[in-house]
Amino acid sequence: MTNTQITVTSNESNPLLKGNLLTEVEEDIFNTVNAAVARCYADTNTVVPEKSKNDYLINQLTDNILNNFPSIRLVEIPIAFANGIRGIYGQYFGLSVVSFEQFLTGYLNSDHRARLVEERNRLMIEERKEPTIDEKFDMGKQLCVDAINQVKLSRPVGLPALTVFEFLNRLELIHKDYKIGIMKQALELTVRVKEHEIVLCMDLLKRRKLNTELALLKENIEKDMITKQQYEVVLRTAKEIALNNFLNDLVLNEEELSGLIEAKRGRYKELAAADQRGK
Repeated sequence: MTNTQITVTSNESNPLLKGNLLTEVEEDIFNTVNAAVARCYADTNTVVPEKSKNDYLINQLTDNILNNFPSIRLVEIPIAFANGIRGIYGQYFGLSVVSFEQFLTGYLNSDHRARLVEERNRLMIEERKEPTIDEKFDMGKQLCVDAINQVKLSRPVGLPALTVFEFLNRLELIHKDYKIGIMKQALELTVRVKEHEIVLCMDLLKRRKLNTELALLKENIEKDMITKQQYEVVLRTAKEIALNNFLNDLVLNEEELSGLIEAKRGRYKELAAADQRGK
């Protein structure tokens, strides 16, 4: 038997760019294993066992591969088996479940597989290209459109709120009037939110912790000595209030946010270019 190793040829795409076995249909895995094992019998001129024993081998192998080798790709199974019967992964004794698992282990630990992993990682990094300025603008614009749609449905903007605020604020769309006195409102809202959180808390230890935090916050507000951490929380709340007020006014006045943002595309590019020069 020759020891020529079978590999993925250079004109084939890297198999690791495809999904692993967890993304495959179990029937497809069974059929692949069945065909690969049959090829091993033919290539080694081995008599195929009776149907019941062969069915057991294929079913057991399929289950074991799913449970113990989920990272392997479907197209790699025949390669592992073909190399295994050629002695690439060491001596084996007969074509059994143990032997085929030995082939799979040998393949996954091989230099060839390691090179495929390195190539896959390199290709994935190359695919993560930096978005263009226009693409960044369009992504920011879409976030803003999604945010105002939430407001129209009387729903909170949610997690993207700060990102949306920073984008609109950078475009100078959120007028300074929306920011006047906003920190005082944010302080009051931060306290109310903390009080509401305490009311809803069923965990005794956590409630004690929240009560301590609330007492400290109120004390620091009274002394005008809030900590940096408290200030950051209040500032985030202030930005969310300003954003909600701005978006609600747009909805009330039936103004089109998308058009307002699009009119600022040129300004966004100027700011982005200035950022690049400043690096």
